Amino acid sequence: MPRLSRPSSTQTPTPTQSRKRRLASAASVIPLAIGLASTPASAPSAPVQTPTTAETVFMPTCSAPHFPAIATAIDSACGSEGKGGAEASQNEAKNNFCAPDPVKPVTLADMVELQQQVQKNPAINFGNPRNHPLSNAPGPAADRGPLHSLGEGDEVVLQAYVLVARQEGAESVNCSSKFPGKPPTDNAFHDIHISLVEKPGDAECSGIVAEMIPHHRPEEWTADLVNEVAHAKLPVRVTGQRMFDSSHSPCTNGAPQQGDPKRASLWEVHPIYKFEVCTNSNGDCTSGGWVPLEVWKPSQQEELP
Repeated sequence: MPRLSRPSSTQTPTPTQSRKRRLASAASVIPLAIGLASTPASAPSAPVQTPTTAETVFMPTCSAPHFPAIATAIDSACGSEGKGGAEASQNEAKNNFCAPDPVKPVTLADMVELQQQVQKNPAINFGNPRNHPLSNAPGPAADRGPLHSLGEGDEVVLQAYVLVARQEGAESVNCSSKFPGKPPTDNAFHDIHISLVEKPGDAECSGIVAEMIPHHRPEEWTADLVNEVAHAKLPVRVTGQRMFDSSHSPCTNGAPQQGDPKRASLWEVHPIYKFEVCTNSNGDCTSGGWVPLEVWKPSQQEELP
């Protein structure tokens, strides 16, 4: 009986064999296609936001700023707008070391009178969001034009007495999210709030505020040292920019508004360019005797009666 030969592997497949092969191929491809169709397309990645130089480096807007000292740690980490946002314009005003010369002498009464001028202008908004009885809308005032017309941005010098100095904590102006305010290590990154009054013992609601900001602040400028001056009942002479802090309201009838610091006027000396202490034992430095706070020593000063 003749031997049957096995079909060669190269033999042409029958129609049935071809159909089976096509079905097997389709079966292997369909799950892959379904998987690709069910996989969501990758969303485009958001661009990485890198802080600009203006946001991270403190840069003056003039060629000869009135810096009290060399740069400090915050000057390379927080720009003049601070945290920015709704307070950006006011933060820039608070950080202005470029008030033009010549310096203008002012009194506490002058600053209180300017508060009355603000309250006559409905275009200037001020007060905290919860309580602003003297203004139609709360601050901060983004449009500083009307305030400039009244003297914001002027370089002024004021003679008064220190009632109290307070070390502040985290604020928008000093990039609060970066420096949450953990004393004493973070003190160098925050303001020193100083209440100035006409004479020792006057009520805080009768005075105004001056601020030592952390940018370019001498290391000797501390709340403790300023309180030593207050304890000695010595006159001080404060030079800096006249600035309106529209985030608050002043005292009315000798009482502060809820949530606001005590003061008769929202006009401040802010920032302070120079802080001097009268060293004459009688408190009269008309003919001289003023020394910078950074060289004044409490141990060398007699306390006045």
